[in-house]
Amino acid sequence: MLSKAHRVYHWTRPGRSISSDRLDDAALPPLAKAIAVYRRMTGAPRGRVRDAARAALAELRPDRVEAVVELLDDVSTYEWPRRGRAGERRVAIFEDAAGGRPVLDADRSLEILRRAFAPAPAQIGAASDAVPALYADYPEYHRLTAFPAGYDATALRADYDLAQAQALLYDALRVTVEATGDLRHIVQYARLSRLLHRIERRRAGGYRLAFEGPNTILRRTRAYGVDFARFLAALVQARGWRMDAAILLRRGWRPVTFTLSSGDGLRSRVPAPALFDSKIEEALAGKFGALRNGWRIEREAAILEAGEALLVPDFVFTHEDGTEVALEIVGYWTPEYLAAKLAKLQRVSGAHLIVAVRRALAVRAGGLPAEVLPFAGGILLKDLLPRLEAFRTSRGS
Repeated sequence: MLSKAHRVYHWTRPGRSISSDRLDDAALPPLAKAIAVYRRMTGAPRGRVRDAARAALAELRPDRVEAVVELLDDVSTYEWPRRGRAGERRVAIFEDAAGGRPVLDADRSLEILRRAFAPAPAQIGAASDAVPALYADYPEYHRLTAFPAGYDATALRADYDLAQAQALLYDALRVTVEATGDLRHIVQYARLSRLLHRIERRRAGGYRLAFEGPNTILRRTRAYGVDFARFLAALVQARGWRMDAAILLRRGWRPVTFTLSSGDGLRSRVPAPALFDSKIEEALAGKFGALRNGWRIEREAAILEAGEALLVPDFVFTHEDGTEVALEIVGYWTPEYLAAKLAKLQRVSGAHLIVAVRRALAVRAGGLPAEVLPFAGGILLKDLLPRLEAFRTSRGS
């Protein structure tokens, strides 16, 4: 990710809302040139590689160049001496040279340097080699050893666009996300990103996740803003979301609004959520279709309370009369997973729930506060539809 020093943004409505910087198609040729520099200069020190990349990016606006170079460094592989050996060698050389102060002649200097690099003194062919060799552990002298073969200008532009959006979130006071799909993915990464959040159901459908930033619940710290940025990398892979963030760019300023949605087309290298977790789910969705007998099927479109935990069921079926039924599929897993899963389902309350289980688990699942649907090779519509209709009947009565 980029640092705040590399952040570029634009005022949408001065003093009220902003947007992060994005690159257009005209930026692709200089990006490709910079990538070619990194591929061509394998083996060169980082400082020389970065200078050559800056020259290749001369067509870009100056405020974008350093951010692009940082992103190219992020995907590159560098090597350098580790374990503190380089620092020990410098101390030894300076102590050895102290006896010849105030000035050593060139031959004596070279002799000291070669002795320090024994048993492989060949890398010090001349005094001019001394600085890169002595300070090889400094970032400027790290050696470029590899650059990803499939990385191109389009991928670099996508990384830049996402990184600029992430950099704005470093100073987020509050973030709200309204989501209608991929809820399991969104909630999972909110937790993995260590973000404190609460979830509310929206009257218009879907859910609102509210996150509080460091300026409201903690002392001011960049660490929590970095967690927001990590979360965004996962969020952009989901479907059907909108994010609004209150950004405090500087102390004493009024917070401004930063808005993004799934329609903005940001991409990241965080794995996108799979449309289906199993062949059973995929087969059921295919057989059911978009609409059947007045029922509409949606993937991961609800969040259920399970005690102090949350459960995102595999499917939600909504009838045109307003009846809503969740379906959770329990397949083949480890005994430990099954025990934890059934215990969690036991705590679900306040929802119409169908739990589909393998026939061998039907007895164990019989005590759940749910309608149990046993299945063998797959879930049959002739078994599912009557159970859905039963909830409509109970609702009417």
